[in-house]
Amino acid sequence: MIYLLLAVAAVGHVIFWTAIVNRLHGLGIERRWIDVSTAACGLALAAIPLAIAFELWQKQHTGLVFAAAWVYVCFCAMCCLLAAVHRVWLTLHPERQGALQSNHTTRVDLGHHEREQLTAAGIPRWLARIPGNQVLDLHVHEKRLTVARMPAGRELRIVHITDLHMSGRIAKEYFAEMAAAVNALEPDLIMLTGDIVEREKCLNWLPDTLGRLRAAAGVYYVLGNHDLRVDHRRLVRELNDLGLIHVGGTWREAIVRDTTVVIAGNELPWFGPAPKTASLPPRDESGLPLRVLLAHTPDQFAWARANDFDLILAGHNHGGQVRLPILGAILAPSLSGVRYASGTFQRENTVLHVSRGTGGLTPFRWNCPPEIALLVLGPTV
Repeated sequence: MIYLLLAVAAVGHVIFWTAIVNRLHGLGIERRWIDVSTAACGLALAAIPLAIAFELWQKQHTGLVFAAAWVYVCFCAMCCLLAAVHRVWLTLHPERQGALQSNHTTRVDLGHHEREQLTAAGIPRWLARIPGNQVLDLHVHEKRLTVARMPAGRELRIVHITDLHMSGRIAKEYFAEMAAAVNALEPDLIMLTGDIVEREKCLNWLPDTLGRLRAAAGVYYVLGNHDLRVDHRRLVRELNDLGLIHVGGTWREAIVRDTTVVIAGNELPWFGPAPKTASLPPRDESGLPLRVLLAHTPDQFAWARANDFDLILAGHNHGGQVRLPILGAILAPSLSGVRYASGTFQRENTVLHVSRGTGGLTPFRWNCPPEIALLVLGPTV
């Protein structure tokens, strides 16, 4: 019984400190402080079990330290049990029901490129060789979503991409193939929700990758926290020069087959301010125009609901990148933890779509392939 308690506590220990790391990364504080805090949590994750093991196997099982060790073991066991209940609750929560009607999946053919050559030499290439690593298994998900205010008899095709993290660890050719796959879907709108470029040298990749994106009503984007690692003002200038439209902190109107769509961008907590919703065009009697919000993090879901958006697109969490059997995602840099790691959610009239992303700074994915999402919006049946 004691060994079972210790095993459950070990899982709870990992869950507890990982939950702290997740929420630290959801804050808009300076990167150096996040790195320091993450390192401290990592130290606690490794050191506390060793200290407890040493104390529990001492010959003299008395004293405050021994008692404190058992209190912590019981606390971690409770964390594990509560986390299991929470996962079941999230799976059954009504916000996961309703909006998503179907999901058809295909894989992107990366053409004549050798998979090994699509990652940089050294550690990235070694990681890519690990059996089960899906970092280059780019999937296209055609998801049909119902939106309450979508006019009867009409559809809106939006491609959602996010979290490219162009760093050189994954080759430029991969992102060029991604752009070609997006264009082949012939979307009405393309929307990119941040973490675009990770290294200055990759700004030169933009013309041959994102610069090739084409959509009938335009390509819109916001920035993410990792875009602070480069000259983000230059990044915006170069993307704008390529024809992409930055909506961070503002909004634009697009007309798609006589349907007006308001597209706004919320880049909080890293860039501000949020768009001024008081200036948005008023809705008519049918509820139009539709309102779509681009946000890097799904933590802006509440803001989107409060401001009556029909759809919010986000990324940031990468689906966890590694999804364990039963448990699913463990790491998700969000104030909500893994709740919105990826997928489709709905509260009232607002639908949230969180993409797993198309790239990643760490070129390793397990049970969590990169994705291009084609969202086909239709009216509620």
